[in-house]
Amino acid sequence: MSFENYLCLEASAGSGKTFALSVRYIALLLRGNHPNKILALTFTNKAASEMLQRITTTFCNLHKDEQKGELEALCELLEMDAKKVLAIRDEMMGRFLASELKISTFDSFFGTILRQFSLNLGLMPDFSSVEDNSELINNEFNKLIIANSMVKDVAQYLYDTNNTESDFFNKLKSLSQSKLSQFNATVPSPQNALQKYYQLCDIALKLHSDTNYKKNFDKSLTIEKIATKPIVKEYTKKYFNKVRDNLEFISTRDEFIQAFKEYYLTLEKYEISQISKFVKLYKKAIANVNNRENSLSFDDITNWVNELLTNKNSQDIDMLYFRLDAKIRHILIDEFQDTSIKQYEILEPLIAESVAGVGQSGLGSFFYVGDTKQSIYRFRGGQKELFNKLRDNFSQIKSQSLDKNYRSDKLVVEYVNNLFRSKYTNYIDQIPNSKNEGYVKVVKFEKEKHLEQILNNINELTQAGVAHEDIAILCWKNKDIDQIKNFLEHKGIAVSTQIINLLIKSANVAAVVEFAKYCIFGDEIYALTTQEIIQSKKSRLELKTNASVAQTLKFIAKYLEINPYDIDMLKLYEISAGYSDIYDFVFNIDHEKAKSAKSSQNGINIMTVHKSKGLQFDHVIVVDYLGKPNPNQDKFLIEYNLSLNSWDIKLNNNALEYLGDEEFINLKNRQKSLDKDETINKIYVALTRAKHSLIILAVAQPNGNNISYFTPYQCNDKNIEYVSLQECQMGSIQPSIKEIASKSDMIELEPFVIVGRQEIDSSTDAQDELNLDAIYFGKALHYYLESFNFIDANSKEIAKNRLYNKFGSLLDDKSLKDIIKRVDRLLDSAKFNKIIANKKLYKEQDIGFDGELRRIDLLCMNESEAHIIDYKSSLNGQENHRIQVCEYAKILSKIYPQKSVKASIIYILNDEIQIQDV
Repeated sequence: MSFENYLCLEASAGSGKTFALSVRYIALLLRGNHPNKILALTFTNKAASEMLQRITTTFCNLHKDEQKGELEALCELLEMDAKKVLAIRDEMMGRFLASELKISTFDSFFGTILRQFSLNLGLMPDFSSVEDNSELINNEFNKLIIANSMVKDVAQYLYDTNNTESDFFNKLKSLSQSKLSQFNATVPSPQNALQKYYQLCDIALKLHSDTNYKKNFDKSLTIEKIATKPIVKEYTKKYFNKVRDNLEFISTRDEFIQAFKEYYLTLEKYEISQISKFVKLYKKAIANVNNRENSLSFDDITNWVNELLTNKNSQDIDMLYFRLDAKIRHILIDEFQDTSIKQYEILEPLIAESVAGVGQSGLGSFFYVGDTKQSIYRFRGGQKELFNKLRDNFSQIKSQSLDKNYRSDKLVVEYVNNLFRSKYTNYIDQIPNSKNEGYVKVVKFEKEKHLEQILNNINELTQAGVAHEDIAILCWKNKDIDQIKNFLEHKGIAVSTQIINLLIKSANVAAVVEFAKYCIFGDEIYALTTQEIIQSKKSRLELKTNASVAQTLKFIAKYLEINPYDIDMLKLYEISAGYSDIYDFVFNIDHEKAKSAKSSQNGINIMTVHKSKGLQFDHVIVVDYLGKPNPNQDKFLIEYNLSLNSWDIKLNNNALEYLGDEEFINLKNRQKSLDKDETINKIYVALTRAKHSLIILAVAQPNGNNISYFTPYQCNDKNIEYVSLQECQMGSIQPSIKEIASKSDMIELEPFVIVGRQEIDSSTDAQDELNLDAIYFGKALHYYLESFNFIDANSKEIAKNRLYNKFGSLLDDKSLKDIIKRVDRLLDSAKFNKIIANKKLYKEQDIGFDGELRRIDLLCMNESEAHIIDYKSSLNGQENHRIQVCEYAKILSKIYPQKSVKASIIYILNDEIQIQDV
């Protein structure tokens, strides 16, 4: 397979997309391209971090056995033998390690563009990026409507559309992403339509006396009610048969229908004109906040860059793209099916320049990868159609497909093939790479019996030897996660929701906050909530109002027998400093948006299908959709029209359908079709996460109030089917196997019991004085040391990247540099290097003996010696440190009586390294 300069790669689930991306990137490097000329884009920080780590690891370890597959792929792609490829790699190693790779998210890349050209838009280049600034923008919008004397207009609009303020702002935010031009339209009068209806009533009531027939002709009805009557929407009713041949009735009804249609089209134009005024003002509010606060949300950044690069000043646009192209020669884009229209508009000229051939920077290349079957982000602007549109627009782009599945066992792959072959045009069957048989099971459950089925199947897996942490439960709504989580925890099963929850949703924090409310207000609902969390009933307390909020909260935690030094509790104490007293705290804490400090838990994974995209799990239980579907309550139907390169927008009022508006009918049908396509995509994503076991729990008897994605059903006399599954069970469950190092690399120890990670001690004299920064510093230092390969100099960059990726948002740059500086000093220590010389190194080693459970930071071993190293970042509590390490040494001496056991405490301080032998 030769190197294609312009390539579209279709990569189904588990087909090695990341492998292909990393190989392509490294191939560009080995062809002599400088890293700063290569741009790789993806959608999330996590994906960008993984891509960076994969490329760095592959490039640095290309000569090792674990990178054999990548080396073979590079040899084929570059048409060279392995020796030549490695020789070129060695020549480029220094430049590679010294360069900053341009692997980033779309948001980050667009932010870089905006900083370079921000002055063109009147923005300062040192703006900060924020995740969400909606509250500031909404407040600014409210000021603008007052200043522009539009309060009555907004109030009338909210009244007419029956929207809440929250709905209104969400719609403004959504519409601000589209190019909706402002225009004026008059308020429609319903009088002509009503007059035509009254005329029809006068004629109709003389012709037929049927009770149901007469209900269609009631002059007291509002125009909205009239539009829902069968005379408008169900003219096929049998009781109309008697009047169908009456010419006067027919002509009067035609006039009535035409008048109603004209009214609703005028109403639609007015509604759109009104919202367009508000959208214009909302965009002004965004600009004001951006300029005043000098901070932009990710959406703001994309909007500004889109405006910068797609405005009418073609000379400026050409200049801007010319400057960008000078810095970028090769572009790689991951998950292209999730690209939005605005992102596409920004990137398309750069892609066109690359695909055109020789640009100002020389011959370029373009590579994009994705899978339209995994397009599930339409709700946030993802347009899967752009994947094929780009290829269709540029004939130079060649296509390739990956047909081998490296993730799932045979039966799982075959089941997915059989299920989706008929759902997608030109579906390519995947070929399983695994030699394992796998396990597939479909179970039907009766209404509200899903929790029992989940538990039954968890028990089946665990009885077969599967560890809880190897099981994932996938569902469709966050509400389902909470329900399943509470049920399993009540049954004594630990779970991990994989969601970054709000701090106030953390169990310990929620218990303390609810109990504080109980103490203040005396309402039993707060006591019951607390009791539900801690599984214990506690009497009401009288709180001291003169104590600090933090002291009060800590006192409550101890009273509730909750660890007062839990990491989320520590964060709560810090936040509580912003409240004047406990009353201020309980009245306002529910508005707190701080995130929980806990990133994960041990146990069964529970997450939504959206969150699972890009992940894989050994054993997956997919739970059917639970309950009713979420109705589309949007005021407008909006879809992008690729053929016209414009947005279609219609008032979302079914009267337009009843009245035969073809534009409305076509747009609504297109939206329904796109919704169904995306649902099938979500099902595909859910069923392709499993490596060894795929268990599907399907609703047995669905209906319109209790729908199913896996069982066909009827709703409003229509047949609804996404996929149709039959109960089955095939294959066998593969028990969990914990990976251990090979015997040649490891001296075997007694079976170890997993325990929680021991943090580097960063305490002051009293535990009460622990603060969150110190905890994060200790975690980060520990993580950096854990990431290091002490005998491989090239590992430093990898460890540094991992440190910044994991803790860059939690610690400032000064702290991170301090950690790197401290470890550099450790690496230069002659005594430390003497300890680790000629030994096998085991980081984070768990040991268990006679009920003693410990974790050793670094265990250095050879045939005759075992040397324990324990890291500390503070000299406080040295005697306790010595006692602790002596315990480690005693345990290890019993496990290895034939070895000489030594131990050292290494104090990694900010100005020196102290190594104390124990």
